Amino acid sequence: GCAFALRRTGDVAAAQAVADALAARTGGPRDLLEVLGDLNRQGVPGVGAAAADRLRNHDYGGVRWNAGDVDTDAWYPQGITGADDAFADGHPRRLLLVSWYDHADDGVEKGSRISLLDLTDADDPRYRHLLLVTPQGTPQAPDFGPLLYDGGGSLHAGGVVWWHPWLYVADTTQGLRVFDLTRVIRVSHVDDGARIGVDGARMDAHAYRYAVPQVARYQLAPGGCAVRFSFVGLDRSEDPPVLVTGEYHRDDVLGRVVRWPLDPATGWLAADARGQVRALDAAVAAQSRMQGALTWQGDTYLSCSSQTSGLGRLYRTRAGLESRVTAWPRGCEDLYLERHTDRIWTVTEYPGDRDVVGIPRRAP
Repeated sequence: GCAFALRRTGDVAAAQAVADALAARTGGPRDLLEVLGDLNRQGVPGVGAAAADRLRNHDYGGVRWNAGDVDTDAWYPQGITGADDAFADGHPRRLLLVSWYDHADDGVEKGSRISLLDLTDADDPRYRHLLLVTPQGTPQAPDFGPLLYDGGGSLHAGGVVWWHPWLYVADTTQGLRVFDLTRVIRVSHVDDGARIGVDGARMDAHAYRYAVPQVARYQLAPGGCAVRFSFVGLDRSEDPPVLVTGEYHRDDVLGRVVRWPLDPATGWLAADARGQVRALDAAVAAQSRMQGALTWQGDTYLSCSSQTSGLGRLYRTRAGLESRVTAWPRGCEDLYLERHTDRIWTVTEYPGDRDVVGIPRRAP
């Protein structure tokens, strides 16, 4: 049989050099955490009525976006991660990152964006959107473009993991994209939503102030098994920690959950002498419409959407046990385990009904 295997592609140093040249035009690169001082949007504490009803048997909590972001049809949220993924000992501030993809039918593919959310003060949640971008050109003539699939179209960004200094983003058929959160680029102009890249003295990112550069990719290794990357999560109960990816299957239960080794020293996936990253293990999920998955101390959690009447379900199980099911909101997506509160979070995607919500984790 074949193996599940990935290979890192792209010249990391070259991409970082282009990103540095871009950032130098506006005062040098920023760390993602520096952007915390420039959060320009106000969230709303709590969750909407539909999610509250669905989670009424749980000690739920969460936040809503501002009215424009809740209702927009132009962007759909997908992935979620946070500071408890990024840092082994967590972070003094309660931080989440949420990915969105460009859903607008306006002829401009803007790719994907992330939202940095600060929930430290539960009564005063704040956030900012940053555009994910791909560096182009050379350090002497640097440029950048939006985050697209190889065949065109905005990357779905169905799952994200913040594993400092990197942001891993699911690339559905290819593997993973990796972004450098220590090289955030502050652009010069935010007055034109259609513009991206460098044009003379201008630097635009579709009207977003900050752009986060891709510096590497993981792609399926030649000769390996085909597997899809619909989402990605992190398991810090393993030592060293592991990435968890999985496959969305709409109409069957054969989607797989695959786990990949990480190298804590570098933050990259752990490769063998041939440069291949081999999966640690894989299992058939036995659930359809899987939008997110986590493993923790041998337990598996699956976020599944619209199996019946559009409502979500959160399954929890371990090998040899029958799954237990929890009501989960409509439009549920990726999963994130906030270790310091032992809460499982998701984000819901539909316009008018968008929540970032967490409930206490329960064992199977």
